[in-house]
Amino acid sequence: MAAKVPPSLKPIAHYIKIANENSSRDPVVYYWCLFYAVQTAMQLDKSSPEALHFLTSLLGTLEAIKKQLAGTEAITSEVVAQAHLEDFALKLFNFADAKEKSGQVDKSVVHAFYTAGHVMDVLSLFGEVDETFLNCKKYAKWKSTQIFACLKDGTPYTPSSQQDHEDTPQAGVTASTGNVPPVEHVYPDPTSMSSSSIGSNQPLRPNEQNQPNRGYQSQQFQQPSQPQSNYGSAGLPSVPAADTTPSGERKPPLEAFNEARKFTKYALSAIDYEDTRAVVENLRKALALMERF
Repeated sequence: MAAKVPPSLKPIAHYIKIANENSSRDPVVYYWCLFYAVQTAMQLDKSSPEALHFLTSLLGTLEAIKKQLAGTEAITSEVVAQAHLEDFALKLFNFADAKEKSGQVDKSVVHAFYTAGHVMDVLSLFGEVDETFLNCKKYAKWKSTQIFACLKDGTPYTPSSQQDHEDTPQAGVTASTGNVPPVEHVYPDPTSMSSSSIGSNQPLRPNEQNQPNRGYQSQQFQQPSQPQSNYGSAGLPSVPAADTTPSGERKPPLEAFNEARKFTKYALSAIDYEDTRAVVENLRKALALMERF
């Protein structure tokens, strides 16, 4: 997607940029960032000639990607797609968060926070976003702006681990949304930074082996053995297969396992931030799902 974003659709430029960066390395992120950009653009401007031309091109690109990835479960199932994007965003966030707390800030940290924060926006496509991600999103965008300014101006950066926590918004479910900069703030585009202006020319994407493991593991996606309908989307009903489980035993459907897995991952993330309430709440949700069968 190389076309220039029209001025009336400027807010979607972040998602177009992130999509293009991942067109080869992660086609699932590429697809859903463009999908989110289309939905957002339709709310901004769908009448001007420039916007219509851009949207038409964007929809054509989406259709082409969908055909190429027709057998990919993270495209056909919104539950799997959500888990994939959550995993992608949390890996970047955890990498940047660990670097920031240790004072090792550079261009790659800005880019990781920036990308994680905007990919967390995309999660709203799949319904209500968990509080963990809402707070991480605000924190990531705020940190990308703060670190970017320090690197650009050449001013010393004080890690959050050494800052006054009463005045510093924290990541995770314990963040105070009242202390986070307003969402309409214009976040920096890391590509605008030159190595001379920030004193570093680190790769924009952190290597997998350098990313801290916080208990949120990468999920391997395989081709589904049978067609799976989109979670929460309208479609033709399918005839249920004959129940082969023993009499009196009900086996949870795949969607229930995916939902339980999602809540378990939320709980693991909350453990990282020592939020007891969120840990218990999400584990109870996962348990309640399984107890229904």
